Amino acid sequence: MIRAIGKGSLASILAVGLHIVRVIVWIAFAGLSAALIAIPLIPPFAEWVAHVDGASIEGDIGVDAGDFVEVLRHFISFGVALYVVERLLELLKTLRFGSPFVKENARRFRNVGVALLIGELSKIAIWILAAIFDADVDADLDFMAFVSIAAVLVLAEVFREGARMKEEQDLTV
Repeated sequence: MIRAIGKGSLASILAVGLHIVRVIVWIAFAGLSAALIAIPLIPPFAEWVAHVDGASIEGDIGVDAGDFVEVLRHFISFGVALYVVERLLELLKTLRFGSPFVKENARRFRNVGVALLIGELSKIAIWILAAIFDADVDADLDFMAFVSIAAVLVLAEVFREGARMKEEQDLTV
């Protein structure tokens, strides 16, 4: 039977998986960062190339503000995912060492909840930008995401209370 905490535990296995996810998310985040910089530069660069003697660009570049808004939506999502994965790795580290009920974990859970809330509410800004630039961007608010965020924030309070009780117990002995 697999243990929940300690070396070789479920927490250790989850940490390995999250490290892999972190690398993938970092790569995607870096690519999206480059795209956010490149997309606004493509039309002026194409215009400049069109005026160079002997150079020609055939076809339509096809980059518009809608593309920028779509990439921005993914950039925010991957940024939030990266932040959450980093906090979860910190949480798992304390779990692997057998002391999950510490103040820092309550703060980490609260920060995860706030980051997820910011990520979900950023969809409103994406809607506004999509409307301004007449872009077809899919950024629907998800009721279950808000329920999950509430659960994470409740867990933060559980960990805060658990840490307080643990401190009290440690002082009693």
